[in-house]
Amino acid sequence: MRRRNLGRLLDEVHVGFDRLALSFLHEAGYPEMTAAHTHVLRTMRMEGDSITRMAERAGISKQAMSKLVAAFEKDGFVEWRPIEGGIARQVHATEKGRQLLATGIGALSKAESHYFHALSDSERETLRDLLLRAATSAQTASERPAAWRRRRA
Repeated sequence: MRRRNLGRLLDEVHVGFDRLALSFLHEAGYPEMTAAHTHVLRTMRMEGDSITRMAERAGISKQAMSKLVAAFEKDGFVEWRPIEGGIARQVHATEKGRQLLATGIGALSKAESHYFHALSDSERETLRDLLLRAATSAQTASERPAAWRRRRA
């Protein structure tokens, strides 16, 4: 049962897929990226976003996301912009950051091809549909306890 435990299998696939995608990101010229940095890449919106929403989507604390965004800002991948009509600010990708995001999308696509090579296109689409259905039927982030956050960052 242990080898077929769904939670364990999902975690193994997640970790393995992320490692492969990260290796392709390194090959593409971003050797400084770490597994923790992928939280920013996976959650950042091109039109801008708040640290709070990014942290919630990544399943990490606001403090951890703030540290990651600060590193991205230092490297010129993101910048803070004020929200129109208020004092709050949002994180936005710079041109350099948009290039990184585009490269990241390419790394994800390449990782998917390599990692799931044993599945047909139809099976990959079925897997996506099943995972999406399972994810949307689960509790929403606002219903989860605060202790839910993962600690992989």
